[in-house]
Amino acid sequence: MKGNKLTKKLLEELILGEKDDVTTSEILNSDEISSMMYHQWHASGKPESEIHPDYKQLFAGIYEKINEGRDNSKTNSLFLTREVEKLRKLNTAFRTRYRIALAVAASLLFIVALATLQFMNTNHVFQKTITEGIAPLGQKSQLVLADGTRVFLNSGTVLRYDNLFGKRNRNIELIGEAFFEVTQNKKIPFIINTTDIEIKVLGTKFNVTAYPADPVIETYVTEGRITVKNINTEESLVVVAHQKASFSKEKRLLTVSDVTSDNLISWKENILYFDNENFRNIIKKLERWYDVTINLEGKDSIDDRFTLTIKDESLREVLDLIRLTTPMHYKFEGNKVTIVYSEKE
Repeated sequence: MKGNKLTKKLLEELILGEKDDVTTSEILNSDEISSMMYHQWHASGKPESEIHPDYKQLFAGIYEKINEGRDNSKTNSLFLTREVEKLRKLNTAFRTRYRIALAVAASLLFIVALATLQFMNTNHVFQKTITEGIAPLGQKSQLVLADGTRVFLNSGTVLRYDNLFGKRNRNIELIGEAFFEVTQNKKIPFIINTTDIEIKVLGTKFNVTAYPADPVIETYVTEGRITVKNINTEESLVVVAHQKASFSKEKRLLTVSDVTSDNLISWKENILYFDNENFRNIIKKLERWYDVTINLEGKDSIDDRFTLTIKDESLREVLDLIRLTTPMHYKFEGNKVTIVYSEKE
């Protein structure tokens, strides 16, 4: 088994699915496991009383059910749970009445544990599963995670976490933008992974913007404090309330600045706010907000900057507002929009 000894910790990791498929299969199918099962059964000794339960028959029933499961995908994994509980009760009763040697009970439960692992491995019971929370383009959503953390997802966002979340870890992967109200847990930190930075908190409120197409990843804290790490250089910075951490994908640089307004999280209230923002960046946000594709033609006014607030306005109304100060015209073709800059309309 390549140096791996079957310990209590290793059994626990196998059951919880913390080993990869190759390692799990290697351990469960090894000669060592077969040998240990054999010796644990035959070396357990005999009970002091002539009256004792037929452990071999009980185990044979479990073994038969396990092998049936290999050809029957509908096998109920709760069968083994019930059998183990039955054996525990029998062990307790017979040890009390007939002074059955402790080695018998320990050995039997050890064998059942191995049998359970083999059954679960065969039927893929303990493999890790990934859950996704998604807010499609043009929509926003909310969800509550297993630890009680509340998450608001902006348009075009995906949140991923595995089935151990809230039990052994609080790790998630974020693509897009989300606002977090993290439930405090000092024993298990809440960790957000993006393409270039890792955010670690114990319990606080903050916003993360990490769209793949954006040149910057931003983290804005509204309450408490967080630690932001550049995964490329391992550099870490502490960010407190009303501060923003920015990671430049081009410069690979992580910086912190003060923020005097909560406009960065106005999207939660269905308000899109732009403060002297480059029109190229505005277009990206409009595409996500309205679920459209915007093609830009002409270069004369590409670097124009705008300050505006969008609440209930349609995309046509927004573009008409921009036309008041910018020489351009536009046309709609389904969910595709073409904006053309010109000296005259």
